[in-house]
Amino acid sequence: MKSVFGPFIAAVVLALAGGAFWIAGHTESRLADVHKQLATLRYADADTEGDEVEQSLGVERRVPVLGPAAENDVRDARASAGYWRSDYAAIAPHHDANGVVTESDPTILFLSANGAFRASQNATDRGDASRRLDNVVKSYGEVLKTQASGCAAGAQACETRAVDAAYNYEFAIRAREMLARGRPAVTAKNAARPQLRPTDEQDLPSGSTLHGKPGGPPPATDMNQFKIVIPKRGEE
Repeated sequence: MKSVFGPFIAAVVLALAGGAFWIAGHTESRLADVHKQLATLRYADADTEGDEVEQSLGVERRVPVLGPAAENDVRDARASAGYWRSDYAAIAPHHDANGVVTESDPTILFLSANGAFRASQNATDRGDASRRLDNVVKSYGEVLKTQASGCAAGAQACETRAVDAAYNYEFAIRAREMLARGRPAVTAKNAARPQLRPTDEQDLPSGSTLHGKPGGPPPATDMNQFKIVIPKRGEE
């Protein structure tokens, strides 16, 4: 009896482990598709696929370590897509009944703060702009608090986000002070201006994207001086 019971338990354990790895692999494959859409600047597609993945996470959420990581990954990807689509309402952090921020994901908090700063630039009057900048300062403060309490991402990513949030926090304060003095505020360094999805006639959106600013020849460079040289064949 013992000779049968032992292999049976081992088979069950291996089957459960295999099922968990299969679920994790399937989820990672779907997440890779979401990131591919995001990397190719198809923000609407990334948001749609990310929503489908997030809604379908059932058993995956129960897998230790891998489940919460996958859920955070897809939420971050959707937040990035929403930010670059200028859909700031979609990435607003969660609040409780008293208005206290309950969102604990520093990536979403940071993107939301950047979006709030961009939205403040569309204020119709100085008072409205000042109130919005107050909220921006508080938002960057929440990012720094969350970063200080711990970060699940890599050390380099956490440090980079903390530096950017600290810079933008100080920048938002100075922009608010300049606005109070009657001087126009300028654009933040790290709150990159998002662009909408390109049309069918366009290859890439104009302006900055999540990959940075588009490249091009240096100013005042005559591109006609560059010639295309085609190597000759050996018998020519």
